[in-house]
Amino acid sequence: MNRSTQRYDVVIIGGGPTGATAAAILAMNGRRVAVIEKEHFPRYHVGESLVPYCYFTLNRIGMVEKLRKTHFTKKYSVQFASTRGNISQPFYFGEHLDHAAAQTWQVRRSEFDKMLLDNAREKGADVFEGWRVREALENDGAITGIIAQDENDNRNEFIASVTIDASGRNSFFVNRNGWRVMDEQLKKVSIWTYYKGAKRDAGIDEGATTVAYIPEKGWFWYIPLADDVV
Repeated sequence: MNRSTQRYDVVIIGGGPTGATAAAILAMNGRRVAVIEKEHFPRYHVGESLVPYCYFTLNRIGMVEKLRKTHFTKKYSVQFASTRGNISQPFYFGEHLDHAAAQTWQVRRSEFDKMLLDNAREKGADVFEGWRVREALENDGAITGIIAQDENDNRNEFIASVTIDASGRNSFFVNRNGWRVMDEQLKKVSIWTYYKGAKRDAGIDEGATTVAYIPEKGWFWYIPLADDVV
């Protein structure tokens, strides 16, 4: 097992959308950034429906033009269905927002997340895929970086002035420090799947998200993706 030390201005745990976006912005502003990601992209992830105000952050990091060249379904609106089956008129973003942001996308996260991580690389961030964070480095109570391990059991110390935990719901520091507190009012179960050949509207409504409410305060979403997948 080899061990080495690398120094950065910022080390980011997690290469998903948050980590990749933070890395791109920091690198664009001249910071030396390392992104530590346990997976190899592309990888599957749920959560495909963007909202209009994503546009401004995506534009800031140079992603909008790249997204316009993809096959992702364009999203112009959202509809709601009541527990009685009553369906609202489409809520068209463009009727309330006179901006290019009024059109967003239904994305495949495997492709979208890889685009974001590759974009961070292009901006100058160092990306370490297949590396797991094992320990935090501390000095007088302050976090000074992390120790990460690759798939060949090599370990690196990543020393940084700032450490960002963008590791998602399985947050490294939340688990490490026992910060997770369950809210008794928010005990939920979520189930999702995908269908081929499912119905969708035509024209501008083809990419609309439908949110349907069901009894006992439940709800489900219907998100039309590319390649005839919902």
